[in-house]
Amino acid sequence: MHSFIFNSSCTRWWKAGLLAAAVWLCCVLSYERYLRELGHRPTVVDSQQLWSQERQRANSSTAIVFAGASRTLYGIDLGTVSKIFPGATPVMLALNGRYPIATLEHLAHDPEFRGTLLLDVDARGLAQHNWGAQLPANRYFAEEWTPNWAAHRRVLSLLQDDFAAFNPRLGLLNMIKHWLGAGRSPFIAHDSLNSAREGSLNFELVNAMALANSFKDGLEQDLKSHPPLPADEWLESLAPVKNWVAAIERRGGRVIFYVPPVSGHQLELAMSAYPVTAYWQRFIQHYELDGWHFTQDVNIQRIRLPDDSHVSAHMKSEYTATLLTALSNANLL
Repeated sequence: MHSFIFNSSCTRWWKAGLLAAAVWLCCVLSYERYLRELGHRPTVVDSQQLWSQERQRANSSTAIVFAGASRTLYGIDLGTVSKIFPGATPVMLALNGRYPIATLEHLAHDPEFRGTLLLDVDARGLAQHNWGAQLPANRYFAEEWTPNWAAHRRVLSLLQDDFAAFNPRLGLLNMIKHWLGAGRSPFIAHDSLNSAREGSLNFELVNAMALANSFKDGLEQDLKSHPPLPADEWLESLAPVKNWVAAIERRGGRVIFYVPPVSGHQLELAMSAYPVTAYWQRFIQHYELDGWHFTQDVNIQRIRLPDDSHVSAHMKSEYTATLLTALSNANLL
């Protein structure tokens, strides 16, 4: 009798659980359809956990690691990298709005890193006040990244890769606030990211000229807040960078510095504040580093940058192939 009651109770609980799961799934799918009709699309939300997941993959002798800021995050097509370099393990460690010198330092101190590091950084990014920009991500990986967090991140990425509804910015609570008139409707983002941290930009969803003007204002303000050091002083301050590169090279790895293209106001301001011959070229030559600047290649200068800084999603593959070809022609890859 007790066994029969127990089995009946379990059956009821299973049915109730399955019914609840079915109702939840129907709600999610209905909300997903609603978001898609508004124009929202799935995107993986970047985080220190997602960055750490890719950072872990960098410790491979076949790794080609891309570190930089938004121009690399939204410009490099990892599939194109794999086609050009079969057998390589492309890894994206760029972080939006953050220069990558801290990542160079941490990779230099990691005895397991023996791959090729492509470092997207210009003369302004090499200035010491920008060195710590990616420090929080590296510190998180070193001190807090665990197998449990890795499992959590993999599951979350699977959901966010396919469902806009799992983007916290598009959460039901925010939408309810909008419906009640207590908040704005979530904007339709022009940027997206996948679980490999490969980003893309859709300029049909945004005013590219307004973005260009915003970047201009931001760069002007930064140059006022952090005016360039005299070239000799700036160059002397970069001696530790040479030591970090040497540490990686001693293990069989490589570091290639490169400056991606900019145009319009970005180009004018950058060239005026940090003339290439006085800063970038002296840095590469003085410390005997592998380096490449976009002014060295006419093909990459022809690629259109709608906001003066970034390529659009449909140009990523061409941009990546052009960049890698230029680096190969310069005997850097």
